[in-house]
Amino acid sequence: MPVNVPLIPFIRRRRRPKMVTPPAALMLVAAEYDSEVSVTLTFDRAIDVAGLVGSAIVVEDAGAGLRFEATGPVTIINPQTVRIGLGETGPSGTADNILNASAGSGIVAVDDGGMWAGVSDLVLPFP
Repeated sequence: MPVNVPLIPFIRRRRRPKMVTPPAALMLVAAEYDSEVSVTLTFDRAIDVAGLVGSAIVVEDAGAGLRFEATGPVTIINPQTVRIGLGETGPSGTADNILNASAGSGIVAVDDGGMWAGVSDLVLPFP
């Protein structure tokens, strides 16, 4: 008499999802302010400014008592450095020349898309 052996379904091995390493943050290594004209930003690696939101980058000028946004013309100095023209937005009451920039500035690294987190109350020139 034959014995019926139930079939055991084949269980496939599940693959682990690949871990995706987030891009390294873009780091500001130097910043210079040309009084009431422009701000020059230098980063640790090549940058892309195609998505630049200049209103997210603000310079407070202690000497002139004015506040500026980086909404002027953009000049690429080299792959890591950009000069952005400034537009006056109102009065300022700071004791030093200060740079404030939010993470929404739109400046990203070319190699891996790492975003610049911005800065808060950075005294210019830097370093």
